[in-house]
Amino acid sequence: MSNRKTTSITQKFTGAFATVAARMGAWRDNRRGAMAVNFALLLIPLLASVGLSIDGSRFLLTRYHLQAAVDAAALALGTVYEDQATLDSLGDTFVAKNFSLADASLDSVSTVVSGDTVKVSGTATMQTLFMSILQVSEVKVSVSTTVKRAGGGLLVSLVLDNTGSMWSGSPSKISALRSASDILVDALFDDDPEPKDLRMSIVPYAATVNPGSVADSLVGPHSYGLRSDHKDRWKGCVMERDGADSIADTGPDVAKWRPFFWEPSVDNDYDLDNPSTIAPGGAYDSNAITGPNIGCPTPILPLTKSYAAVDAAVDALTAWNRGGTLGDIGMAWGIRTLSPGLPFDESTEIDPKTGATLWDSPRWRKAIMMMTDGDNVFYDLPGNAGPNSAHPGKSDYTGYGRLGESQANAIFNTSNTNTAKGIVDNRLKSLCTNAKNQDIIIYTVTFGSSPSSSTKQIFQDCASDPGKYYHAPSKTELENIFGVIGAELSKLRIIK
Repeated sequence: MSNRKTTSITQKFTGAFATVAARMGAWRDNRRGAMAVNFALLLIPLLASVGLSIDGSRFLLTRYHLQAAVDAAALALGTVYEDQATLDSLGDTFVAKNFSLADASLDSVSTVVSGDTVKVSGTATMQTLFMSILQVSEVKVSVSTTVKRAGGGLLVSLVLDNTGSMWSGSPSKISALRSASDILVDALFDDDPEPKDLRMSIVPYAATVNPGSVADSLVGPHSYGLRSDHKDRWKGCVMERDGADSIADTGPDVAKWRPFFWEPSVDNDYDLDNPSTIAPGGAYDSNAITGPNIGCPTPILPLTKSYAAVDAAVDALTAWNRGGTLGDIGMAWGIRTLSPGLPFDESTEIDPKTGATLWDSPRWRKAIMMMTDGDNVFYDLPGNAGPNSAHPGKSDYTGYGRLGESQANAIFNTSNTNTAKGIVDNRLKSLCTNAKNQDIIIYTVTFGSSPSSSTKQIFQDCASDPGKYYHAPSKTELENIFGVIGAELSKLRIIK
């Protein structure tokens, strides 16, 4: 869309007509040569009218040609990512090459880049043919065009709810999520096994996340108390850090994470030395699961351009009972997969067209798509489930520890599940704001009948705008919505 402005010649003509009117008045007061005066009185407005008509048409023609030249320059510069001096030079060249009109000269061209828009402005001077009799020898013409800058690449993270409630439904919600994710992924990759201008990460979240291949580097050489005989039993999920670092986009050089390792207890009754007592979940819907890694989802897939890797990560998605739903943790890690700092630094790859990192390159846009099927909650096993029974604490073990115990208290300072839920909700909203402030476009999706009206509102507020929030009551709607989001994300890229 273009915004065009032109100067007006009305004020100049008004002054000229005032001069003529004064002279005509003087002639009228002179009684001599009445016929000559009357003729002059008729001739001058006639000439002025003819002159205004002809020069006015020439003015419109000049503006049309200047506008066309400026439009062409703006469209061309919308695909160029260079420094300001280069853009200015190219803008001058494009307009000068396309603007050539007799009795009109190009005065100036300016180019302004702001965010994802490019504005090109031009001014020219037109010499009048007839209006000089009214002391108007030239008029200025000014136009401008603003275009949305072309994309060039996309960094996108899918932050997906993999909690135990995703087992529900027929077919299950988790199978619907896999199917819908396939549609979105296929739309973005568009049959290209390794597109140059796409990088995608997948962040499955439950009550914790699994950093996958980088997990060992996050927890330090001594694993923060993880016994040597436990290390090979640890799946890779982590406990979130204390204080501001718990959801901050800071790396392991600032603060280390700790391994998520649920020790045996009454609500997780297993013997680490007896494999037959360990059933970590992920294969079926049950609260009777046991072991040090229950509630620990599949690993995060860092940013990659490999369709095969993304497709495999989607196929591996499954639901993990126990612990609860902590969307703030999911969003925090979604941001971490996109940002250039550790623990994931894939976005520091250099864009060969600009020499900047993918994160910093103006050619690349950033997006997160977050989905949930329910409210944020600290789950607490209410009673017997297989070998497990209710724990005297206030929640299951999570990425924040148990609600009401030391680690969770350091962040939440409450054992009340409703109060803690409100804090998690606020942390999620804060993370969404931080992401948007970093020019990350956010899409959000709630799924099924479980999300409350307050959760739907949180997800709508989290989205970059209300049009980027969707609610999917069923599998069919989820697939349609993921298809729509995939199509919209594709528009952020230009395949060259």
